[in-house]
Amino acid sequence: MKKRTPFQSWIFILGCLPGFLLCINAALANVAAANTQGIEISQGSFVLSASETPPSTQPAWSSTSLPDIWKLTHPDTFGTGWYRFQFDYPGLNAHEIYALYLSRMSLNAEAYLNGKKIGSGGSFTEPISRNWNRPLLFTIPPDTLKATNNTLYIRVIAPQNSQGMLYPPKINLLHTLQPEYEKARFIRITLNQTSSLLIIGIGMLMLSLWWRRKQDTAYGLFGLAAFVWALQSLNFYIITVPLPTALWEILVNASFQAIATLWLISLLDFVGIRLKRFNQLLWWILILAPVTLLLTPANYFMLATDFWHLITMIVVIFGLALLAKTGFVHRNKDAKLLLLTLSIILLFAFHDWLIHTNVPGINAWLITEEEYLMQFSAPVLFLIVGLMMTSRYVGALNNYEQLNQELEQRVVSKHQELNDNFQQLQTILKEQATLEERERIYQDLHDDLGAKLLTLVYRAQNPNNAELARSALQDLRDVVSRAGDESSALNDIMADYRIECEKRLGDVQIQLVWDNQIEDDSLQLTQPQALNLGRIIREAISNVIRHAQATKVSVTLQQTTQHLLLQIQDNGVGLAPNSDKSAGRGLSNIQKRAALLGGEVHFAPSTSGGLKLSLYLPWQLISRQSA
Repeated sequence: MKKRTPFQSWIFILGCLPGFLLCINAALANVAAANTQGIEISQGSFVLSASETPPSTQPAWSSTSLPDIWKLTHPDTFGTGWYRFQFDYPGLNAHEIYALYLSRMSLNAEAYLNGKKIGSGGSFTEPISRNWNRPLLFTIPPDTLKATNNTLYIRVIAPQNSQGMLYPPKINLLHTLQPEYEKARFIRITLNQTSSLLIIGIGMLMLSLWWRRKQDTAYGLFGLAAFVWALQSLNFYIITVPLPTALWEILVNASFQAIATLWLISLLDFVGIRLKRFNQLLWWILILAPVTLLLTPANYFMLATDFWHLITMIVVIFGLALLAKTGFVHRNKDAKLLLLTLSIILLFAFHDWLIHTNVPGINAWLITEEEYLMQFSAPVLFLIVGLMMTSRYVGALNNYEQLNQELEQRVVSKHQELNDNFQQLQTILKEQATLEERERIYQDLHDDLGAKLLTLVYRAQNPNNAELARSALQDLRDVVSRAGDESSALNDIMADYRIECEKRLGDVQIQLVWDNQIEDDSLQLTQPQALNLGRIIREAISNVIRHAQATKVSVTLQQTTQHLLLQIQDNGVGLAPNSDKSAGRGLSNIQKRAALLGGEVHFAPSTSGGLKLSLYLPWQLISRQSA
């Protein structure tokens, strides 16, 4: 069996709601029909009189049928009215307790049976007791009810801005009428009180959510609508109000426009519908309704309330059209659910409007007791929308917490990255300080020690000493000029060493043949690489000058598939056949420098009779300057 989704479950519940409420009303209306012992009085006489006791001598009695709706039978009539009923009660049992049941009246009632007052609903002066929605059950004292010739007087009051009425009274055994009275009281009073508490709780929740997130005005307006509905619901069960009846009726009737305005603006905003002009129209309705009702004469008050209730239903229909478009065109599930809920409420509101207007020929087949239905459907809307808004708020809160966790993780990651960057910066600053100090030391060496070495060059007593001093001076210059971390072009470095070699060999009348076959100017050497390469070239040239007895030296720089090859060869005496190539200190230094470069050096006899040095440097050790 396929499981229903939550959305389908809500639709099923809302779809069953109208039938459930109608069954309740039908059951309440048919209780009297199931009782065959009592009587229900539907014919009598009526007179408008301010008398506080039954006006038995009043000549202006007029016959009337119940239910008697003053708006239809006594238009433009306000004040106190008396009903007189004469009846027989066959089958009277003197040993039983009987009661009089008034299912609905306006606004208050009291009863006299056979000249004895048997019950009253409360005060008939301001503040008038409000029993219009509250059933009354009066116990008949013993020996008051007779088998024949009974006279019942019922007094009702309908102040200005209220609607006078009386429904057929019932007389029966007390234990028979008591369940009917309790059931009607539960449905009309207890359910309203319970739903009001529920709605107040939802309103407090919505307002608390809005208070924490002021930009979500839908929560605030819906919470305010909940409190307005709860205050308006007082009219169904409150007995004594702190205001004059006429002013209270104005506030009660105008509250429907306020509730509709707050509902529509908040719910449409909740599903993303924001129409500025439509919202302005709703606010104007909210303002104009109580103002016009306050200024309307009492004779036209009911007509004015009917008009404003009709206008309210029309704007609600327009709101339903907007929800339908959003729900079905834009596939918004929340809009569909609100559409269904508001449609049911509108249906019940139209039912209550028909009761309120008392259209002739229609009310007769609505519901026997004219039970108001909107009071039962509205709490469902508050509950559903409250759950929807709470779910959305909780979802937003969960998303916020998830984003907050992600943000915290990002902050930790960035903090670690900043720490790493700070450590790198500290390292760079230390290296920079070290370089600056090294540069200062090198500069001091160059200015001080360099000057002394240059003096030794010129004062040397023999060429060897001069060459030694000149070599030391060149080493110092190399250290000073190539002590940084930056790279230099290979061809520029080789050009510097060519000048040095030409000068040194030229001083001892040895010919230099320099052949640089590298055409790629992007090849780079780091300063340590350049320094070690220069030491190898200088050591090789020094060995030629001191030991080779050569007249010609060739220096060749070329590239192979895997190496950069540097060859230095002379036409001198070369090495002895059985000599160890690593025995000499100069050759040993060359091998150590080659190892520092990451390359290899080989010594072999030259084709011209001297010694050939071959230095192989892998290409992966040599960088290229980016374009």
